[in-house]
Amino acid sequence: MEVRTLCVIGAGTMGTGIGQVAAQAEIVVHLLDNAEGSVARSQSLLQKNLQGGIDRGKITPEKADEIRQLLHWETNYDRLSEADWVIEAVFEDMAVKDSVLRQAATLVRDKVPVATNTSTFVVKELAASYGRPAHFLGMHFFNPPPAMKLVEVVPTEETLPEVTDAAFALCERMGKTPKLAPDIPGFVVDRAYGALAAASIEVWALGGDPEAIDSSIEMGLGHKMGPLRTADLVGLDVMLAVLRSLHQQTGHPRFEAPAKFIELVESGKLGRKSGEGFYRYGG
Repeated sequence: MEVRTLCVIGAGTMGTGIGQVAAQAEIVVHLLDNAEGSVARSQSLLQKNLQGGIDRGKITPEKADEIRQLLHWETNYDRLSEADWVIEAVFEDMAVKDSVLRQAATLVRDKVPVATNTSTFVVKELAASYGRPAHFLGMHFFNPPPAMKLVEVVPTEETLPEVTDAAFALCERMGKTPKLAPDIPGFVVDRAYGALAAASIEVWALGGDPEAIDSSIEMGLGHKMGPLRTADLVGLDVMLAVLRSLHQQTGHPRFEAPAKFIELVESGKLGRKSGEGFYRYGG
């Protein structure tokens, strides 16, 4: 399946990052988002990502210009009719995803693969919303997409094998490492890491020092970055949404978020992007 044009539904942090890595692979990308201010925020984030890549020597200024030329923003879904591949990357809310996928089904051409970037929901349920399960699967990118190599590819029992193979090929074209994951809440990484993160947050809520928690896990388990630092990087609002979704779907108490953590998020301390979370940033 040749992919020349990719449509990404949702121009938030994940959607913008996915669009960037696709454009780096010389794919024409349309980022679709009708939320107020979404286009300006996405364009600002892209510029920040590209400048960071230039500063670190990962890309040249010329390559950054090529990426900008391949990215286009739209405030409606009409471009879906031109897509060779579609990735849904809206907020992790089942009702929102259901609505978006039902609308997409009226515009996407027959047999064009559609992937969801969900991190916690069962893909089979989202395939039912879309209505064409044979050409639907999960492609779970990790934040931030330009830096993180792993993509969990999650087919359902109804996904055609050639669609799964094409998803692997697309990931590799974008410089990612695809890994097959089972269609269960949280797949592999969020299911396993969510439990570690929740336990670490619980230790913090009971009075543990963030630095001591992270450094102990880094040293004791050989991790490059502790779970609280990772949560700050991902965004504490995103981490809370993941834990709530896993807790709701599995019913397991290990995913229940402590009240102190919920209070931290509700106070606007969301990690690196707000300047403070478990740690403080920017002086």
